[in-house]
Order: sequence, then C-alpha cells, then structure tokens
Amino acid sequence: MSNLKTKLTDLLFPKTCEYCGNSFEEGLSNILCSACFASITPYEDPVCEHCGTSLPMRAFEETAKPRCRDCGEEEYHLNQARSFGPYQGQIRIIHHAFKFEGMENLCQPMAIKMLEAIPSFFWNGIEAFVPVPLSHEKLRERGYNPACHLAKMLSAHVGRPVRQLLKKVRSIPAQMSLTREERFKNPKGAYRVQEGEPMPGRVVVVDDVYTTGATLEECAKVLKNAGVQWVGAVVFGRTPHR
Repeated sequence: MSNLKTKLTDLLFPKTCEYCGNSFEEGLSNILCSACFASITPYEDPVCEHCGTSLPMRAFEETAKPRCRDCGEEEYHLNQARSFGPYQGQIRIIHHAFKFEGMENLCQPMAIKMLEAIPSFFWNGIEAFVPVPLSHEKLRERGYNPACHLAKMLSAHVGRPVRQLLKKVRSIPAQMSLTREERFKNPKGAYRVQEGEPMPGRVVVVDDVYTTGATLEECAKVLKNAGVQWVGAVVFGRTPHR
C-alpha cells in the first residue's frame, strides 16, 4: 500500500532536481537526482592546513604550513578545520534544505559525505564532538540545531561522544548579512562553556558552514581558555574565497 501511495505521489508531484532541472525517481529526498548528488566534488589535497580549502596543485610543495590567502600566517585558537567541499552548487542546495526547510533527515547523507572526504587522521585521538550551540530563541524558532544533528551522526560513525560543552549566551546577527570585518567581531563574547563540565583534551567542533571561520575561532578560544588543549572543526561546506 505504501509503495502504491509513493508511486501515486511521484506521478502527481514529480520530483525535479534543483541543480540540473531534470525529473527523477531516485535521489536525495526531493531536491537532487542521484547523478547530481553523486557528482559533488569534495576538496582534495593539497588543502590549506588551517581551514581545509583546496590549494593550487604543486604551489605549496616546499611549505611546512601551506595556507590559503584568507588564513595567512596568523596564529589561531582553532588548530585545524576540514569540510566536505565548497559551499556552492549541490552543496548549497542540500544545506539550504537541511537548515532552512526543515529537512532534518538530510543530516545522514551529509555526514556520510563529510566522513568520505575528511581524512581519517583527523579523528585520531579526539575525545568528543562539540556542536556549535544555538541561542534559546533560535532553537525554539527552528525546532532543532543543525550542528547538533550533524555531530550526532558523525559520533555514531566515529565512535566518540557528543558533548554539549558550549552554550550561547548572546544572540548575534546572522553572519551572512555582515562584512568580513564585522563577522570577526560579531561572535565575540557570544559563547561560554557549560558550568561544571569536565574538559577533554582534544575535541572537534561541528558546524554546518564555514564562512570566515569567526564563529569556530571564538568557540575554540572559549574551549581552550577552559582547558581544552587541541580544537579542530568540521563543517559540511566552506564558502568560496573572496
């Protein structure tokens, strides 16, 4: 009966891929056909040792710490970040549906893509996944925390627990509406550690998108000030460079 209902629904409301525009039967929910989902190109080596974005081939062979222009030579609290791929095309479509259209079930294929693209050494020695928290107001509005969903899915595959070590104590304007300079100032003082929580030595912060890295850097600073020794971060998409 359920198969008949599904076929009838597909007949009356055919699925159309938001990337290529073709109708499809098999794919990712009702937003991407199988071909477009499978064809997403992840970041490949060489990558920036700090933010994980792709670098020009052979351009940094003799460099001890290859960095992209955005990261430069600065010192950061965040040790390393890795992402599945650039925030454009299919990745942007998937993320928008997951974060803004209530498609919570997309966290599983998103997390699997992240695990396939992020090298296994990145998980060595980590003790917990720490999702970037939402404010109480934003959590009530959205109904779920996308970062927490991704963290739980990654946790299930890597075998490390999710720890809610951070809390958001101040609502801040959406990063996408700000300039680069404003984005780095925006999250300062917005996060604190949860009182009474023992701090592990190595953690990976989880978020959905890396734009300037300001949010992840602030979270890493707060965690390190509380006693964490190494802080990495993983995200689904990294916004293209300026």
